[in-house]
Amino acid sequence: MGSAMQDSQPKMTRVLALHGYGTSGEIFRSQTAAFRLKLPKQSYHFHFPNAPLPSAPTVGVDSIWNQTPKFYAWWPAQTSNTSEIRASHDVLEEILHKEGPFDILMGFSQGCSLIMSYILYRYQEHLLERPKGEKFELPFKGVMFICGGPSLPVLQDLGVDVTDKAWKVNDVTAGLLHKRTERLKFKADNPDTIKKGEGLWDDVSDLVHDVTTDPKKKKGIKQLDETDLFGLDFHDERMRRVVGDLGELVPTVHVFGIKDPRWPASVQLVRMFEGGMNERFDHGGGHELPRTTECSVVMAELMEKLRRRVEGLDEEVRN
Repeated sequence: MGSAMQDSQPKMTRVLALHGYGTSGEIFRSQTAAFRLKLPKQSYHFHFPNAPLPSAPTVGVDSIWNQTPKFYAWWPAQTSNTSEIRASHDVLEEILHKEGPFDILMGFSQGCSLIMSYILYRYQEHLLERPKGEKFELPFKGVMFICGGPSLPVLQDLGVDVTDKAWKVNDVTAGLLHKRTERLKFKADNPDTIKKGEGLWDDVSDLVHDVTTDPKKKKGIKQLDETDLFGLDFHDERMRRVVGDLGELVPTVHVFGIKDPRWPASVQLVRMFEGGMNERFDHGGGHELPRTTECSVVMAELMEKLRRRVEGLDEEVRN
């Protein structure tokens, strides 16, 4: 009787949520609360683990979540040591094994780099070690990237030509993001300095990208030069060998903001998954998780679309 009742219950889609640098699972739970409330309650289970390394809080986070005693990172900030990144993959494997199975991975910032680097190394191992024609499989079915980007040290380690321009764009945009978050911390610590209508991300004068680009439309990103996408050449044979046909193999959703200094990295990440389900949403803000009703509804719709794809529900409707 109990087994029959369990069989009649709808399947829960399990989502592993991987936070950004210098935050925590609980903070990521709070950051995503607005859009998760728009999802069907009986369809999802979210798991929010902490990264393995204690860290200083990312700038500004401790001013907002000042009751959170500990902060974590998947690897040290700005590391170029791929062995430290690979060590985080072991932690991810352990979570997937002990707490899984999971259907979808969802990451923010460094959490996205963790997911992307894990996929890239697994894909290359598959190409080298598995019999030709054997299907590439991951211990999850789809990914939602939020303010993500690829790890340049990982790409270089895998043989991609990471140009001086790519490194410069990476360093400059990281510096601009730090500058913005320093301002956030100051405003949070000194609320009397906040002016009505003032936005943390409104000053776009020093960004390296054109904020008039329309990333909501696939053709908008297509209009960018794929042979020099902020320093990465996606037509180069070495890049094509590393990325392969991941876009056809891994359904993805990409959420980012046009005012984010790190927008170039998000665009590079989008391009790595061209060819299949590759949904993108520009929330119009910066390096953040938007909490407006409008943005929350769109994010929930995209998560639902991803869920239906990875669970094969679209095929059931067609059949």
